[in-house]
Amino acid sequence: WTEEMVLPFEVVPIIDIPGYGSRSAELMCEKLKIKSYKDAEKLKTAKEEVYLKGFYEGILQIGPYKGKKVCDAKPLIRQEMIQEGNALPYYEPESVVMSRSGDECIVALTDQWYLPYGEENWANQVKSHINSSNFNAYSQAALDRFNFTLNWLKEWACTRLFGLGTQLPWDESWVIESLSDSTIYMAYYTVAHFIHGEGNLDGTANENLKPETFTDEVWDFIFLDKALADENSVETALFETLKKMKAEFEYWYPMDLRCSAKDLIPNHLTMALYNHVSVWNDKPHLWPRGYWCNGHILVDAEKMSKGKGNFLMLNESIERFSADATRFACANAGDSLLDANFEVSTANNAIILLTKEEEWIKSVLEAEKGQKLRLGETEFFMDKAFENEMCNLINKTESCYSKMMWREGLQTGFFEMQILRDIYRDWCVRTEIPMHRELILRFIEAQTVLLAPVCPHFCEFVWGNILGKENSVLLCGWPKAENADVWVTRAFSFLQKSIRNFRATLGKNKNVSKKGYILVATEYPQWKQEILKFMQSYPKLDDGSFPKDFTIALKDYGKDKNLTTSEQQKTMQFASFARGQYEMAGLSALDISLPFDQASVLEENIGYIASTLGLEGAEVHEVGSEGCPGSERAKQMAAPGNPVFVAQT
Repeated sequence: WTEEMVLPFEVVPIIDIPGYGSRSAELMCEKLKIKSYKDAEKLKTAKEEVYLKGFYEGILQIGPYKGKKVCDAKPLIRQEMIQEGNALPYYEPESVVMSRSGDECIVALTDQWYLPYGEENWANQVKSHINSSNFNAYSQAALDRFNFTLNWLKEWACTRLFGLGTQLPWDESWVIESLSDSTIYMAYYTVAHFIHGEGNLDGTANENLKPETFTDEVWDFIFLDKALADENSVETALFETLKKMKAEFEYWYPMDLRCSAKDLIPNHLTMALYNHVSVWNDKPHLWPRGYWCNGHILVDAEKMSKGKGNFLMLNESIERFSADATRFACANAGDSLLDANFEVSTANNAIILLTKEEEWIKSVLEAEKGQKLRLGETEFFMDKAFENEMCNLINKTESCYSKMMWREGLQTGFFEMQILRDIYRDWCVRTEIPMHRELILRFIEAQTVLLAPVCPHFCEFVWGNILGKENSVLLCGWPKAENADVWVTRAFSFLQKSIRNFRATLGKNKNVSKKGYILVATEYPQWKQEILKFMQSYPKLDDGSFPKDFTIALKDYGKDKNLTTSEQQKTMQFASFARGQYEMAGLSALDISLPFDQASVLEENIGYIASTLGLEGAEVHEVGSEGCPGSERAKQMAAPGNPVFVAQT
């Protein structure tokens, strides 16, 4: 073809996709800078991004099914075309099929046994389960893939004529293929130790339990809570063992969590759901409760390849970095369906970080022995802030771990904890006030427990060998933490942000400054006060949140006030900031003045501020107070939460 044959080409809007509009193909070509059909990888990325979104959220804009979601309209259109004789069902692989031996497979129609996945009632049971509160996919993207699979997965060829596997009970010339033969083996895990013996990993059987013992009737007794036809005919010892197996299964099931790869969603994982629903049809409380799926793994943002020299085996990684540093880098690699990125530098850095942490903990314990830590009440603001933020990070980390967000959990449970400790330690050094004994020891214990799921060996060593605890760190329980006081958090953030801003101001000063003063405003300017009052009075939803039409109402507010474009933009920005504070702290965030005393926070820490900025001293003044220094411009720049620093030579 030539350009003259197809250009100019006008895209015909058919489906409207939220966030992509009605011309998603055009949008993605511009976004990914796709120039031609030769950009195969970019085209593949564009298709993957748009297809799922379009299928589940896209709305048809034309035809008799206009206004319907694509996922609802597609089966109706399909059936209509088949009935009118304009189409017939046709199946083919979506891409080249390669065997594990590297050979290209040829698809052929042969005699075959099928499992009727997709049967309406069966599929609806699975759909209802995974979209209920009884199932956790841990991400919307994963849940979308399961729903997508349930919409296309139909009859599945479940047998083959050769290879390893279980013979089909009613036709032993066939062997059950592996994906169909491994969908409820999790149930077998619960009783395997009875059959193979405790701690036995070589597959040999317990001599007291013969294979012929485990008839369908016996398995129904263990797994389905069905009575044995004649319990009296079963040996007493065997019957007691079978009852223990039944109790063990009922204790462990349902399966709360299965960790697997995203490429098993279209087959094994969905089939496991189907088969659990089938086997335990009248016991939905035994169906799987959660799947967590991950992508593939990259090493330093590249696919592993022996040719590139970045191929890492597990044993090699442990020998090179240690088990805990490997786990640290894996946790930091990523939490989503996207490919995780194992960074060698992260693993190497973990060794240094953990070693430094061990040495620091030892130094604190030495200081405790030498009675160099402070006792008594936590009287300073920084003590209270340190404790408050510690509680905040403990709770955040617990939330992350419960959602299988290991990267985020490592961020809050280690990196942010380390930053918090360093700020507190720096404050103590600069103010010459010793660290508070109870607070710093609590930090050490909390940090050890928070890191234990990622680095268990290091944390076990610290817990037992350094801290002298008797029980394992894995048995000590999660650290107790009160809900953080949002205003202490905000005051602490205010102090840190102010210091950063003051440092930036000093950096712009050409003259060397020895002193300075800080201007604090206790009230917002009039235009901001009016916005806060408008937000206070605006009707909220039942859960207290602002409704979707709030942004529109805010624009109307600007029109009523005859605001210029620049003023309207400032209004929207301030309202967005205030809304974020409201969502975090509640109605008090919309008060005309801040609920904490800015001047007191700054004055109590003035020595720390001066030392941090390299000044001989600094003073705090409230704008509007008698004798407040500074130009009118500097005073006008000050706002609640944003003090202004004026340098003096």
